Amino acid sequence: MKKSRLVRIVLILVVAGSVYWQRSKGPIEKAETAPGSGGAAVLKKDPLGGNAASAKVNGYDKFVGAKLINDDGNDGDSFYVDLNGRKVQLRLYFVDAPEKYLSDRYENQRRRVAEQASEMGGVSPEQIVEVGKAAKLFMERELKGKPFTVYTYWEEVYDGDRYYGFVELADGSYLGTKLVENGLARIHTKGPGSKENPVPTPDGKKFFDHRDMLENLERKAQKADRGAWGL
Repeated sequence: MKKSRLVRIVLILVVAGSVYWQRSKGPIEKAETAPGSGGAAVLKKDPLGGNAASAKVNGYDKFVGAKLINDDGNDGDSFYVDLNGRKVQLRLYFVDAPEKYLSDRYENQRRRVAEQASEMGGVSPEQIVEVGKAAKLFMERELKGKPFTVYTYWEEVYDGDRYYGFVELADGSYLGTKLVENGLARIHTKGPGSKENPVPTPDGKKFFDHRDMLENLERKAQKADRGAWGL
């Protein structure tokens, strides 16, 4: 009887110690899944509370005349936009721009930066952070004070505070495509839907055809030493 009680006490202490250790590490920044990853898309119904989109296009809500909202949290691939008077944090499909800072507190964030540096030319974390800053400036130059269109069907990013989508520029191209073309983002983040149930892009291009196009542009950026590939 005493031995059984001792075993239970030891197990409780082990579990409690594990929970404390996890909390003491600080916030965990989850890795965003790669294109075509499995798992059902998590969709949110009517997050704008009745603020209707300009139109429906291939299953996406289309917002013409979207505006960039200045925010310290904005970066090259994730930023706040005004959609019919409502503030929404958008995350681009398919592409991952480098972080714009290197944390001195959270090891998980530093590991993410190191991964980005390794996959984008094998540069140093400090160098890839500079690319992240350039990606943010590029995004701002393309969107600030200019007309652009947002397409989303309200697929939630893992943390639930952001929504995946596409940003179409005035010339008809996607912002994510231009980031890759200029060596300012890698092809890493998931595409619309999932590997089992891929969703076409707003212009009707098949999931894998769009990804293949991005990979071709990435190879060209590498050969031309653009962005991270030229460091």
